[in-house]
Amino acid sequence: MMTADSSLVGVRNEKGTIIIPPIHHVYHDFDLNVPIDDPFIEFIGVLGDEEDADNPAFAVSTVYDRKGNILYYPQFFDNGSDYWSEGLRRYVEKGKIGFVNLLGDKISPADWGFALPFNYGYATVYAGKMKKQYDAGGEHWFVVPAEDGVNESLINKHGVRVEPLQIRQDPKDYFYNGAYYPNPFQYNNDELLILKKLDQFEKAITFLFKLSSSQYEYKPLQLEIVEKPNRYFPYYVIGAYEEQRRLDDYDILFDEKSDDFYISQWDSRRELVPLNEGLISSIGENLQRRKDDIKLETRKLAEQELLKLQTNGK
Repeated sequence: MMTADSSLVGVRNEKGTIIIPPIHHVYHDFDLNVPIDDPFIEFIGVLGDEEDADNPAFAVSTVYDRKGNILYYPQFFDNGSDYWSEGLRRYVEKGKIGFVNLLGDKISPADWGFALPFNYGYATVYAGKMKKQYDAGGEHWFVVPAEDGVNESLINKHGVRVEPLQIRQDPKDYFYNGAYYPNPFQYNNDELLILKKLDQFEKAITFLFKLSSSQYEYKPLQLEIVEKPNRYFPYYVIGAYEEQRRLDDYDILFDEKSDDFYISQWDSRRELVPLNEGLISSIGENLQRRKDDIKLETRKLAEQELLKLQTNGK
């Protein structure tokens, strides 16, 4: 529903009862004839007191449940709401940052002066007051301590602070700021089998992410399960890492019921492409489009993978 001048938007339920009054500004087109089928409802805009202009922890939108109850306020990122990373995103409460999962549960209280998105099972958090510091042009800003004694540490996906290891214990331990942290990827037998099934696609998946890179020389990526199925999204999500840094152009999804893999753009999980089909399309297009920008040995490997995909099918 919108106001008469179409400047504000709200939501009615299937009975016509207003659950979210029209208090949010319209920033893009809404099709009022299409029911909302998302588990949560998000609008740009936050009601309440003005935020501290220097505080980098500030919200730009409001997330509601389907009854119109406010769940949380996502942190600002890149001219909009914070994106999801490994199934978690940042939210803001009283000028501090915490993390929320895809079910709307706050997995950590908003205790941090600032925090970075999750990567490789960990998030960097700052205890203490932080502030924005603008670059010379005054358009972009980065985050710096606003007081002495600000502490930086890592938390895991349960919101628990993790201490570095004395010595490296596992080849997959996370290396950060000169120290190792425990391997965050622990699997049961069924999950190990999912990753085992992907072994035959290892080179092709690497080319999906990297063949478009100028003069790329093949080096396998690390594939890890980063999200598990939930009642809103019934897929395992497999992420790709290059030197422990998540590559977020695509997600690999696994449907346990059908035993099928899919590719999705990381920001659009409604459009799923069967894995084999998506790999053939991506590799073939890059081989054709980047004829003079792919190293000879890499091209040979990619052509072999493409032929294998076309021959073997799924």
